Formats: sequence, structure tokens, C-alpha cells
Amino acid sequence: MFLLRRRASDEENSVKLVAYTIILFISSIFVPFVIVSSYQSMVYFSRSYWFFSTPSSAYITFMGGMIFIAVILTIYLIFRQKWEGKKLKWITAILILASIPAFILSLTNYYYLDNDGIHYNGLTGLKEKEYRWSKMDMVHIIYKNHQGTTIIFQYKFEMADGNKITLPFNDKLSENKFRIEEIIKEYKIPVKDNFNKPIVD
Repeated sequence: MFLLRRRASDEENSVKLVAYTIILFISSIFVPFVIVSSYQSMVYFSRSYWFFSTPSSAYITFMGGMIFIAVILTIYLIFRQKWEGKKLKWITAILILASIPAFILSLTNYYYLDNDGIHYNGLTGLKEKEYRWSKMDMVHIIYKNHQGTTIIFQYKFEMADGNKITLPFNDKLSENKFRIEEIIKEYKIPVKDNFNKPIVD
């Protein structure tokens, strides 16, 4: 009787794990955009920013963490019938815990612009870096030829100490292009571009 109950319980747990795994695979497509955006808007957003943006690397990393867990659960379900015991469970649990840094780093990956400069928190670090307008040595405007049309692709900001930061010319940066131009004039920052030799898409 006890063995029958145990088998029924194991089968029920297996069904639940299969369901969780499928949900993880499917939800990894849209959940990262919801969670990362919601968390960052609550924790980091301020009205003093010109704009706040999340790099695609943050969403991809969060998605990768979810898929990693789903894959680990899939492997566990495949091998649990052959390798019964606590060892497989412990290995599975450790591997799932190993994915936690991916979620943390994705939530702290962002950048924003304000009157002081560019503030960037990379994917591989937890500390925000500041690139002040007053210490910028050069601005490179990177153009790209897309289907016969030359468009701005990136802005590369170079500091006096040699540090560089590259931002994609997305909708948010486009809306604040005039502010960047005003900053360039105010601080007399030299500008270079590759308009005559754009990157070919």
C-alpha cells in the first residue's frame, strides 16, 4: 500500500515538473521583458533622467537563465528513472541555484542619461559607472547604410582617460538627440563621424 502511494506521489511530482518545465520554456519568451522592465522602473527610475533604457543583453541573460533551468529540469526528468536517489536531486538543485547570478546581473544591467552625463551599469558588474559630459574627449557618430539609406547606428563617447561607451541609436536616444547636441556645443566636445564611409548592412 505504501509503495503504491509512493509511486502515485512520484508520478504526480513528475507531471508537475513536466508542466513547470513547459511553462518555463514558453514564458521565457515574454517574462524577461515584464520582470526586468518592472523591477528597473521601480528601483532605478527617476524623473531627473533624460531617459532610462535597458540593453538587450539584460533580457537575453534573464531569458537564458529561465531556459537553463528548464533544460536542467528536462535532464532531471529523463534520468530520474535510471538514477534514483538524492544525489541526482542535489546536483539538479545546485545547477538551478547556479543560475541565480544570471537573474541578478540582468536586473542590474541598464543605462540612463541626465544633465551630468551617461550612467551605465554593465552586465558583468553591480556598480554603476558614470561618464561625465565635462570629461568627454570625443564623440563618434557611427553611421550605417541600411538598404541604400544612411542612418545613425551608434553614438560612441570617448573619455579623456581613454574609457569609451557605445550606445545604440534607438528611439529613446533619437528623442534626446537635441540635448546631446546642446551638450556637445556647451562643452565644445569634438565630433567625428563615418558618414562618408558608413557601415554596410
